Amino acid sequence: MKGYTHAPDEKCAYARLEGVNASYKDLSEVCGVIRRKRVEWAVSFLQKAAAGEVPVRYRRHNKKLAHRRELGGKKGRYPKKAAKIVLKVLKSALANGINKGLGEKYVVRSAVANKKHIYPRVAPKGRWARSYLETARVEIVLEAVNDDTSRKVD
Repeated sequence: MKGYTHAPDEKCAYARLEGVNASYKDLSEVCGVIRRKRVEWAVSFLQKAAAGEVPVRYRRHNKKLAHRRELGGKKGRYPKKAAKIVLKVLKSALANGINKGLGEKYVVRSAVANKKHIYPRVAPKGRWARSYLETARVEIVLEAVNDDTSRKVD
């Protein structure tokens, strides 16, 4: 894939991780939680989610999923592996922004996770059971925010 899903901008910092051996459904739900949030809040949330302290609300892939009291009765899970991966990409994007000299405060403009490749696997010893390894891609775009702007961010 060439480029990012978000249009490039000079006031933005980017980071992408491809070929991740994790569920793209879990990754997309974690990315949906941090989208349009401040980076400080997103980092603290992802650290708590990676430790299994807070659940992540599942909006889309939630059939036969349990309700969580912490989410007010909404459906959710504790995707620790996905939270660690998204945290890694978020820290990389933050380091890229600081290296570019965009400032210290950022908002997550775009956080996307998609399916990347599907590799077929065959069981050993002549058993023709077939399974598939699905890899994922995570990309995060951060936008620099000035303190004097009166833009409302959650």
